[in-house]
Amino acid sequence: MSYLQWTENLSVGVARMDEHHKKLVELINTLFDAMSGDATRAVDTVLGDLLDYTRYHFAEEEKLLAASNYPALEEHQAIHRAMVKEVLDMRQRYQDNPASVPAVEALDFLSKWLMRHIIGKDLRYRSYVEESSGS
Repeated sequence: MSYLQWTENLSVGVARMDEHHKKLVELINTLFDAMSGDATRAVDTVLGDLLDYTRYHFAEEEKLLAASNYPALEEHQAIHRAMVKEVLDMRQRYQDNPASVPAVEALDFLSKWLMRHIIGKDLRYRSYVEESSGS
């Protein structure tokens, strides 16, 4: 059973970015599976994978937005930096003391952040990307 579901209403209209977002949903679901068991090392590994992929996705998305002359690029980059910092902090707290990051808290934060970010921020760039690509 999945913790988080991808739906088409989350599509930003850019296949590559949609695939990245689906991968982030998959990683959050993997984190859910790891946290459901008693596997401290697995949770830390998944948090690391999530952090690595998030950084990769943000860099790719920011390149796309720059190429599309997206006017809110700097704001979007600042939001991305803040998210990376939050995940880094969460992972560090988990490494220091796994009990300090309850599974429900981590999953709730990550899933809500991703959904709010896609719906509230990423969907805004759709028209700029479509216009710049001639779609």
